[in-house]
Amino acid sequence: MAKYKLQELPDFNNDGKRKVYPKMVANRTLSRKEFIDKMQGYHRGISPSTTEAVLMDVEDMLVRMLSMGYNVNLEGLGTFSLSLGFEDDKPTEMQGDDDKMAYRKVGVRDVNFKASPDFIQSVKRETDPDLEREMSGVKQILKQKYTREERIARALDVIDENGFIGLTDYAYINNLSRTAASLELKEISHDETAPIRSVGQHSHKVWVRRKK
Repeated sequence: MAKYKLQELPDFNNDGKRKVYPKMVANRTLSRKEFIDKMQGYHRGISPSTTEAVLMDVEDMLVRMLSMGYNVNLEGLGTFSLSLGFEDDKPTEMQGDDDKMAYRKVGVRDVNFKASPDFIQSVKRETDPDLEREMSGVKQILKQKYTREERIARALDVIDENGFIGLTDYAYINNLSRTAASLELKEISHDETAPIRSVGQHSHKVWVRRKK
């Protein structure tokens, strides 16, 4: 049975508003072997070694297709795509109209996965009826290690080095949960006086310096 808890976000803006959000309580992470073992309950006529071989083939084909520039949509599950970034120390801003950004080293930074609406609805139907609250009350997250201004400054250091920053990186460098980081980045992006803005959508969204 899936469980959740309610957490109170720190008062980022010192405005006295106490924002609360639900957070999943993960049992633990299943290993590959455990996942395959559980699949045997659905297909007892298929050996674990066959299931393992199919998973390996799917992984190999995903690697091959993504490396060839394809996005891969496994209907009913979701879409896989690549996220790229610069892998050199050269400036990420155009130096002029004739700047062709020549001799840049670019590489894969991450593999994006966007769950399909059907998959999300299937998980929702299976989860929601038995979703249980782990504890009463609201857990308060301790005051953050850095101030909002310090978090933005730390993010700008990453942006200046890589050209952009992702949600996971923003959360990691500032010691935030992904939910807290997402909410703060949303507020920063909507503030036209802030030095950071968002580009892209959904799993492809990143944050860059706001042009003056």
